Amino acid sequence: MIIAIIFDCFGVIINDALESFLNQREMTPEVREEVIGLINAANRGQISTEDFRKNLANKLDMEFDDYMQIISRKETKNIELLEYIKTLKSKYKLAMLSNVSSVQSLNSRFNEGELTDLFDVVVPSGQIGFAKPEAQAYEITAEKLGVSLSECLMIDDREEYCLGAIGVGMKAIQYKNNQDLKTELAKIL
Repeated sequence: MIIAIIFDCFGVIINDALESFLNQREMTPEVREEVIGLINAANRGQISTEDFRKNLANKLDMEFDDYMQIISRKETKNIELLEYIKTLKSKYKLAMLSNVSSVQSLNSRFNEGELTDLFDVVVPSGQIGFAKPEAQAYEITAEKLGVSLSECLMIDDREEYCLGAIGVGMKAIQYKNNQDLKTELAKIL
């Protein structure tokens, strides 16, 4: 029986502007590898959000302010999904598990109190030192919710992260759009 639903942030609740931006950039294989290394380091909390952003802009041979403008312009919240999440709050424990360096990075994208109003637990990977699809990321989130892994449903746009959740005993739905998500949730819940 599912009693907890865990949502990813980027690619589900907020479009993944960074991934979209990087996919549009021409990069040598060496630079791409360095960028992936920076992302992984930030996701595990090994470098700060600010250092990640500055280093990434530098690797992409961009001015920091230009990089930040592009990303902030491209990021948009999935308002319809946020409204739907509010309807789930009375029946389920809710969490956000995101591969991001800090809770401050998440808070900067939401209105004051919005995350705590929506979610019982917010788990940025950088604060726990483990990033999806590492088993510990899912295990720590379930523990913070006070539920077993088998009582959790993970919603993520990336197949590998859904498979990571399934691998630890959770159920998972790969997010494509709001309507498909609601249909899949109705089947499982």
